[in-house]
Amino acid sequence: MNTGSGKLPPLCAKYGRELNGRSGGVDQILEDFSALDRIAVALSSEEQNNVALTGAAGCGKTATVRKLAATIEAGRYRRLAGRRVVELNIDLINQDRKKRDLRFKHILDEAEYHKIIIYVDEAHRLSENDGPSNLMNTLKPYITSGGISMLISTTSEEFRRYIARDRAMERRFQSIELKEPGPKRLIEILKHVARARYPQTVFTEEAIAETVRLSAVCAPERAEPARSLELLHYAVSAAQIDMRPDEHAAEITKDAVRAAAALKTGEERAE
Repeated sequence: MNTGSGKLPPLCAKYGRELNGRSGGVDQILEDFSALDRIAVALSSEEQNNVALTGAAGCGKTATVRKLAATIEAGRYRRLAGRRVVELNIDLINQDRKKRDLRFKHILDEAEYHKIIIYVDEAHRLSENDGPSNLMNTLKPYITSGGISMLISTTSEEFRRYIARDRAMERRFQSIELKEPGPKRLIEILKHVARARYPQTVFTEEAIAETVRLSAVCAPERAEPARSLELLHYAVSAAQIDMRPDEHAAEITKDAVRAAAALKTGEERAE
């Protein structure tokens, strides 16, 4: 077993990326320690040390994993000290399908030896191929033996369809559902992102509230906080479109958000 800092082992470096406190934008994520603590305890378990984050698309599953990695690095969870989180790129692994399964096995061998926590987003892609040749079947013996710790994110439906149907795999994963934030929490998230991402710009209270209200019009199919954050960034972009690259909007108002929402939806005016 080998843990610690330094370079990632070669296959994990080639087919993945490390998530940590230096990952771009991680400072913009407002941590939810109630969720992070649950995940950390599960990962440190002796038996069921794999976690399936479930929830609607846009509810913050990937952001939660990125914040968890940064929090582990910062030393909050001593039991996980030295553990690193690597997000695998399934597209890269799937290149040259004749070698794919063996390649994935070697990556898992590295992760097991170096005690790396593997993260796979859109975990249903592990079962993309029917029959014995798919990544899920390669992964199964590592999961059932307890050799590695793994984080996956998927919708609740995909978890039931691709993971829970295999009882041995289901027993090894703790399913943690991430729900959309409530109104108060959502406002806190938007304010935090606005301060971290756009420190030169003032967002009025009315602008934040209007962003939440109109985001349901602009992207009703998405979950919170993703849809409100999308409109927040769009409103800043719209306010700065006629400025030089080194200039920044001084203020984002309720009217600016309305104008941006109207532009985004192609309507004359968002109401």
